Amino acid sequence: MISIITCSIKPDVCQRMLDSISETIGVKYEVIVFDNREKKYGICKAYNEAASEANGDYLCFVHEDIVIKTKFWGKELVNFAEQTSDCGAIGVAGGKYAHRNFLTWAVSDHLINIFDGIGSSKQNDFIEDDLIYHYVNPNNEIFSKAVCLDGVFLFVEKKKWKDNKFDEETFKGFHFYDTDFTFALSQEYQNYVYFGMDIYHFSVGNIERIFCENMYLFQKKWKNKLSYCLPEYKVSFQDELKMANQVFWLYKKNAFSKVECFKRLYKINDILFFVFFLLKIIKNRLVLR
Repeated sequence: MISIITCSIKPDVCQRMLDSISETIGVKYEVIVFDNREKKYGICKAYNEAASEANGDYLCFVHEDIVIKTKFWGKELVNFAEQTSDCGAIGVAGGKYAHRNFLTWAVSDHLINIFDGIGSSKQNDFIEDDLIYHYVNPNNEIFSKAVCLDGVFLFVEKKKWKDNKFDEETFKGFHFYDTDFTFALSQEYQNYVYFGMDIYHFSVGNIERIFCENMYLFQKKWKNKLSYCLPEYKVSFQDELKMANQVFWLYKKNAFSKVECFKRLYKINDILFFVFFLLKIIKNRLVLR
């Protein structure tokens, strides 16, 4: 059995998602809706509390603002997990490697199969014309190996969640809980992106100051493991310099002082930081000339 788990603040939107699951999942399931309108928990705490009540052998953590259109996806995920002993989490979007200067799974060689909402994110109506289809599947696979996954849809065996619960002590809000959870799983298992299901997502994420704070927490927590990638990939010195620059400008965009930007980059990069800092100085002097 699959336990469907969601953290909800909009009952009508949540019910639309649950109706689509009822019509498509194709296996026995239960639903655990964590009503977060009063408790206002961070999503890690909400998910852990809900999952502790689950009776299913498998847990499926989903955002409430989705609709699933493809039938029998539950049966296919269970079959794959049972036949794949090293299977960690399965999602619908993810990246093949994680930089030391991790920003998001989407800036690496990434995999994705999702209809993302633009106009529809502003209302509850199901308007397919307002959705943009994002599909990246270079090897034309049904299941593709990944490192970090997006939290819009996460399927995992319950006993693997028990050994690797969401880190509610570090991640208090709604950012990087998914990156942290799936990256931790990747240290022992193999995560996958599933391309056999059409999933419609009715909102877009926000990269804001609190996102940057949680990005930094993730980088600090996993500093000794990053960079990390699938065996066929390698993150070069130049790749890290490029990502450090992107992280720097993201901090600046979200009103971090230049001193704080450099301070954080130093704590994550050690010696690499001095190369980055030197290149910044040289570039600035060339601009001034």
